[in-house]
Amino acid sequence: MAIRGVFASDSGIVGDPRGDFAAALLQEVPTGTAPLFALSSGMPSRNATDTVVNWFEENHISGRTTQNGANNSTTNTTMNVADASSYPPNIVLMNESTGEYVFVTNVVANALTVVRGFAGSTPANVPDGSGWQRIGTAFEEGSSVPVAISNLGEPVHNLCQIFRNTWNVTGTSEAVDYYTGSQTAKNQRDAALFHGEDIERAMWFGKRVIGIKNGQPFRNMNGLDAMVITNVTAAGGTTNWTQMDAFLQQIFARNIKGKPNERIAFCGNQALSVLNQIARLNSTTYIEPGQTEFGINVHKWITPFGDISLMTHPLFVESPLWTKDLRVMHPGAFETRWLRKTHMDAYDRDGTRAGTDADYGVYTSELSVEYHIQRTAGRLTGLTAGAAG
Repeated sequence: MAIRGVFASDSGIVGDPRGDFAAALLQEVPTGTAPLFALSSGMPSRNATDTVVNWFEENHISGRTTQNGANNSTTNTTMNVADASSYPPNIVLMNESTGEYVFVTNVVANALTVVRGFAGSTPANVPDGSGWQRIGTAFEEGSSVPVAISNLGEPVHNLCQIFRNTWNVTGTSEAVDYYTGSQTAKNQRDAALFHGEDIERAMWFGKRVIGIKNGQPFRNMNGLDAMVITNVTAAGGTTNWTQMDAFLQQIFARNIKGKPNERIAFCGNQALSVLNQIARLNSTTYIEPGQTEFGINVHKWITPFGDISLMTHPLFVESPLWTKDLRVMHPGAFETRWLRKTHMDAYDRDGTRAGTDADYGVYTSELSVEYHIQRTAGRLTGLTAGAAG
């Protein structure tokens, strides 16, 4: 069972148990060192059919562009803009700075031919860098078919990585009566934890590599840090709410169609301390203790843009650098792709396999991860101290 009530992007989070290795980690070791992998049990997951996973992403066309070079004439009917790729003839634009409306009659590259002072507005000099907003299309009766505009998706891919961890116990060790119980069972649990930690670290910090090792194909997958490249900010010295506000605006500016606009954040103890310092110094924004379910402590960070479920990450806490970091992600954007579910090959019947006086087994998983619309995530590093403002 995954954590109930942390986020709502996937209905399975409050549904039946998934029964996979990630869910077992959360059940058996609720405060363990692989929280993202454990929580992925309740996030979207699909089987992979190849060692390479592919998906397509499209950015929303906002309809806004900017003036490229000032137009210091109220009669000049040519407007050069930064990007006119989504502007066909017969659209109405409004300049954000002057309030003038124009009607576009022709488009060549990024040059627009327009009717000035449209709809009774007053023509004015157009400042360089001022914004043009698309205000819909307008066509006459019996008009011909307009120019088609389409949005081409960008292909993205990741690689399936093989994870393997072994447990081993000698025949002598197995025969000794320990106060802690079965040595075989303990070693199996330890190997499972190491296996989960390895997958967790790759989910965060993996870097895509493909090649040959020992004459066989070898693959390493991209983790979140490699896939999230837009909203990456380094905090310098003290950090105040104004800086946090700018960081959060970037992350919450985009959402995934059909998903709640929510986020989950992982951080180290130092970053959490800084956020609490900012909270104490700013009365309008605060962090309040949230509910604890299945042993994972979840804080709710209430911001003007949306709520963030916040939890400290044990692997971040142990690093003097990562403990200052805050990593924010959309739970509905993260998806695991399993080529081979976690399984264990065990040789623990009688301790005499191939003449070896030991029992052993191997955990194996082969999977990849996808993060869709990377602009919905972000990373704020180097949080050292909080300040007012």
